[in-house]
Amino acid sequence: MCGRYTLAGKPIDLEKQLRANLLHGAKTEPSYNISPGMEVLAVTNDRPDIIRSITWGLRPYWTKPGEKSQLLVNAREESLREKPGFRKYMSQRCLIPASGFYEWKQSGNLKQPYYISLPNESVFCFAGIWEQSINPDGSKKDSVAIITTTPNRLMDGIHNRMPVILKRENYEQWLSNENTSDLAQLLLPFPTEEMDAWPVKNLVSKAKKDGPELIEKDKPLPTQTSLFDE
Repeated sequence: MCGRYTLAGKPIDLEKQLRANLLHGAKTEPSYNISPGMEVLAVTNDRPDIIRSITWGLRPYWTKPGEKSQLLVNAREESLREKPGFRKYMSQRCLIPASGFYEWKQSGNLKQPYYISLPNESVFCFAGIWEQSINPDGSKKDSVAIITTTPNRLMDGIHNRMPVILKRENYEQWLSNENTSDLAQLLLPFPTEEMDAWPVKNLVSKAKKDGPELIEKDKPLPTQTSLFDE
């Protein structure tokens, strides 16, 4: 899964990479602890020319007006391809820019947070889906979820899922309104050799914490052994 990520690129670099303009009022300040429920930047396939703020935590279309539902932070790419209720979202796609993301590795009874980034890319994009829902007061609200896939070799040692990271040359295809059956090939694990990961302090587990110190390298937790090991 992907439950926390960072975005610290310069606005002008963001616009150049996504070939879109930042909508006036969109949040552009660096953030090192983006968490579900927050406003995040995204480019949706209905308006590929603008980068705007959208809520992270998708409210599914099957939710009835006024009904509380569990918001989707992540969406499995297998579900989008195979489950009838999710297939609709393959036509509601978006790009979610990031500079890196966090994942927690289980170590005995403890969990060690890791920061994962692309050394050659200061900003990259997750593949995402989006939805527009109607609030009780009649206003509209857009929300997004990050698509996840099976882990590559690097991520396999940390967690059993990873976010889908798109190659820059595939952004246009992902946002196009062409045949969605051709898009499954984009939902594959990102190449291991183009990623890096290191342990960080548990500060990131606190949603109110923010700042570049969250991604500083830390010592990994010691490997816990059983009392019965020789």
